[in-house]
Amino acid sequence: MDNFIYHAPTRIVFGRNTVSQTGAELAAHNVRRTLLVTGGSAAMRTGAYAQVTASLDGAGVMHTLFSGVTPNPSLDLVEKGIAAAHAFAVDSVLAIGGGSVIDCAKAIAAGVFLEDYWAQVETRRPVTQALPVFTVLTLSGTGSEMNEKAVITNEPLARKWSLSGLCLCPRVSIIDPQLQSSVPWHLTAAGGIDAMTHVMENYFRGRTARAATGYFQEETTLQLCEGILRAIIMSLDELQRDGSDYTARANLAWAASWGLNGLSGSGLSGGDWTSHALEHALSGLHPQVPHGEGLAVIFPSWMEQVCHSVPDIFTRFARTIWGVSTAEEGVAATRQAFSRWGAPDRLSRWSIPASDIPRMVQNALSYRALGRIVPLSAEDVTSIYTRVL
Repeated sequence: MDNFIYHAPTRIVFGRNTVSQTGAELAAHNVRRTLLVTGGSAAMRTGAYAQVTASLDGAGVMHTLFSGVTPNPSLDLVEKGIAAAHAFAVDSVLAIGGGSVIDCAKAIAAGVFLEDYWAQVETRRPVTQALPVFTVLTLSGTGSEMNEKAVITNEPLARKWSLSGLCLCPRVSIIDPQLQSSVPWHLTAAGGIDAMTHVMENYFRGRTARAATGYFQEETTLQLCEGILRAIIMSLDELQRDGSDYTARANLAWAASWGLNGLSGSGLSGGDWTSHALEHALSGLHPQVPHGEGLAVIFPSWMEQVCHSVPDIFTRFARTIWGVSTAEEGVAATRQAFSRWGAPDRLSRWSIPASDIPRMVQNALSYRALGRIVPLSAEDVTSIYTRVL
């Protein structure tokens, strides 16, 4: 097991009716003026916005609305949000939504202190200053409510890259599973698949310590990962039967938060993240591709590409997660589960032409050196995309 630092500074307020505590939580952090960041109409339709603003009003916290955040939020949108934050002279940012809304809020919070947001992104250096970020979670999957990253798309460059820094970790995240009771099934499934891939990006770096007994160097972390994955799978199966099941919503929300707050990567050198780089290259060029659904297509193809090179961990995954015997069967079982939940398995879902693959490969390779588990060449990446056209 590698050395690591684990630090999860976000205060989680979890459970029924906890959204009513939003105002008190912000007031406890001496917030006086906040920028409310939301997506489309969902926050209004579900009552989340009304409940949050009532709570803020009750606590004496002034607020102004910045709405219209779309999936795969753009740099242009972030820059508009930064201008809104300056105009209202806010001292914090409060996101009401899922990962895209939270990422946009984090980017705004950092951007008010930056002369050029994208120039900072391209340095790959963490930011050290941001407005305090708070979240009210309405869709689980990305784990952004409990981590230090914001992913934003520069559409002219077709680059979907992240900004990071401990100052971007939300101070408080309110997770009231009741707010997710009416989330459409396809969004629930995509969020759950996204959360699974976060865990698996780390998990597949596991290394056998004692081949004779099957004991791995990161045994504790791997077992934690397996527990999170099984909880997500069981919760998705329950929610596919009954989307209003509070218990399943609550378990999915909690598992997704722990999937990307550092726990599932402890001792695993930061994970691999190749599939996320490949998906970012895809949806950076085609912003209409939802992140979770893009991963549902790409992740099994990546598994198929590399599983023969590291058979021990892929065989363990197959046995402990799906109850099958071989690495190949584990890949197939993953695909079958994603399909059972209604996720796409081909890029043709979004009419992605083969002629776009070279640019996607180029963007993926510019994102990072691909393949900590198995190094990948441009030809390997081309094969991963081509397999799922």
